[in-house]
Amino acid sequence: MHPTLLLPPLLLLYLAAHGEELTRIEIKGGAAQELRRVDTAGRIIVSREELHRYGDANLADALRRQPGIAIVDGMVQMRGLGGGRTQVLINGEAAPPGFSPDSLAPALIERIEILRSASADSSTQGIAGAINIVLRKSAPAAHPKATLTAAHTQAGSFPESAFELPLKGQAYSGLLAAHAARSLDPFDSKVFSSSTSPGKANQRVTQESGRTVMERAGLAPRMNWKFDDASTLLWQGLFDVNRIDNHGQAQETIVRGAASDYPRNHFDSRARTLTARSDASGAMRLGDRGRFEWKAGLNFNRRDSDYLFTGSDLHNAPIWLRQVVSDAADYGASSSGKWKFGAGADAGHALVLGWDGTLARRSEGRRQQDADAGGAPLGLLDQRYIARVQRLAFYAQDEWSPTPKLDLYIGLRWEALHTRTEGRDLPQVAHHSSVWSPVAQVLYRLPGGHRQWRVGLSRTYKAPATRDLVPRRFTVNNDNDPTNPHFQGNPSLRPELAWGIDLAYEAYFGQAGMFSASAYGRRVDDVILPFLFQDHGAWTSTPRNAGRADVRGLEFDGRVALGASGATVRAALSRNWSTVAAVPGPDNRLGEQIPLTFNFGLDYRVHAGATVGLNWNVQAGAWAHTSSTQWRDRGPVRRLDVYGRWQANSRLAVRLTAANLLAPAASSAQLFVDAGNDVLRKTVTNGGRTLKFSVELPI
Repeated sequence: MHPTLLLPPLLLLYLAAHGEELTRIEIKGGAAQELRRVDTAGRIIVSREELHRYGDANLADALRRQPGIAIVDGMVQMRGLGGGRTQVLINGEAAPPGFSPDSLAPALIERIEILRSASADSSTQGIAGAINIVLRKSAPAAHPKATLTAAHTQAGSFPESAFELPLKGQAYSGLLAAHAARSLDPFDSKVFSSSTSPGKANQRVTQESGRTVMERAGLAPRMNWKFDDASTLLWQGLFDVNRIDNHGQAQETIVRGAASDYPRNHFDSRARTLTARSDASGAMRLGDRGRFEWKAGLNFNRRDSDYLFTGSDLHNAPIWLRQVVSDAADYGASSSGKWKFGAGADAGHALVLGWDGTLARRSEGRRQQDADAGGAPLGLLDQRYIARVQRLAFYAQDEWSPTPKLDLYIGLRWEALHTRTEGRDLPQVAHHSSVWSPVAQVLYRLPGGHRQWRVGLSRTYKAPATRDLVPRRFTVNNDNDPTNPHFQGNPSLRPELAWGIDLAYEAYFGQAGMFSASAYGRRVDDVILPFLFQDHGAWTSTPRNAGRADVRGLEFDGRVALGASGATVRAALSRNWSTVAAVPGPDNRLGEQIPLTFNFGLDYRVHAGATVGLNWNVQAGAWAHTSSTQWRDRGPVRRLDVYGRWQANSRLAVRLTAANLLAPAASSAQLFVDAGNDVLRKTVTNGGRTLKFSVELPI
């Protein structure tokens, strides 16, 4: 899809922002939009209503419809940047390692905050930006409510349910939100591989198929106590359990050359994950214009999994078995607090001083045992390591409004990170880094108060993931080559450091109409890239620091109500570029970067009680030159979601949704080119749609 085809809906929004005929617009979401307009950082608020519009079973599906956000391999990307450069927060605290948005249900979430620019009072580890997941706070009604859902995919039918129990007293209030679901997702793909290596030339087609069964249940309790007009106490919890079973098989067809080691294979895997969080926070007044806020939290995350791979020959005779049993546990404690001075309505300054610290411990074990078809041992690998992470930050920030048209924000944050890793058969590895992060933001309102400019400058960083630091090897089961390498951590990794600039123009009209055009740039030093090498004939990839990368882009988003027709249009376009200095051109960009994302949504009010809508999401694909010998391609992803909701009465509603209605195939490819050695691997995965019927009713 050519980018010019995406401009008409955005042009419509721009013209509406400067026209007079659309000034009387009444649509929901005005409060969230007003917060974006007055907030110096311009954070985007995704309300609970928007999160539930399409009846999504997980947060990932709801996030992909938001401006500038893509979901790739289950991980969140802002501005097309992967590799952990988007920071994910839960109630303002860093999410546990390995957190995936498809493991959390929207029923447990109050809202999402998208922060494109950094601020001193939150961790500056998001080079691309940050996403803050705020867990449930309040119930929209005073009576308990249940949502019961029947869903269907190609793999079969399954149920989902969500419950809300509000609590109300004279001095307290609370909410218990619960969610339980079972899902069945098929997967069906073809892998085309070819090689021109001397003596090893081949061409194969591998058919892979199977299904994933997920069962999960979650609770998000919350209690609030209000002691007087200025003192509050809050407790928030999260308990989430997931169980995932995967079953799959692969069958190889030889077009030319020899077969792989195991042309017929089968795998079974099971994983169990438990997440628990407990957060307490409070606030109290200090004098006439002072305020102190504190927060303390504990979190626990554990994952246990077992995996069995059976490799067979062309006649389906088993010749090799691999069993892997692994576990990983994360324990963490956090503490933060801040003093606010001059926080009165007539104050020109609002000075904030604060701290933020965490202690975390991650233990991981992995036992890999190989055997022949008769069960005779062929090899044993027993690995375990413990990583301890200490983070401490101090910051100061000043929000100043010298005139009604001008808001200024200046902040400075110092953050230190110390990591120590040790394990069986692994040398002790210790890392210490500290970063000074200045942040400056300017919001200037043009005459009339409906148009404004934003400018932001910041310094951010990305710490290496623990998995990337541990020098142990994760091996692939079959067909190891330059496009399917083993992986090994690198204890010498340094953090990525980035200077960034953000510029935006915004126009607001009516109660909830708006148009925004923005540009951004990032200069990333010590960028982390994969490095490919051979070790005793085995191809292995390891992360390395590789100098400088420049990232830049343009973003447009907005919404408008089309007169009295009852229709609301939403659109967003993000175009991203990057250049890696250490990689020869052309197309020497970050390999995981999505070059273009487009989102178009339409909501139409049929009558007072019925609404229908659709959302069209596109992630463009392109080849990227990731090293002197490697290329990577991620094909386009297109997704159409539709919904219809009927409010039968004040307490009963019915919803019908279809996710990924057109179910198009998706593709990806890796290419390796060296002297006399060309290797190509392309994967085409069939899409699947999900149909849901939901009933919301009181209990």
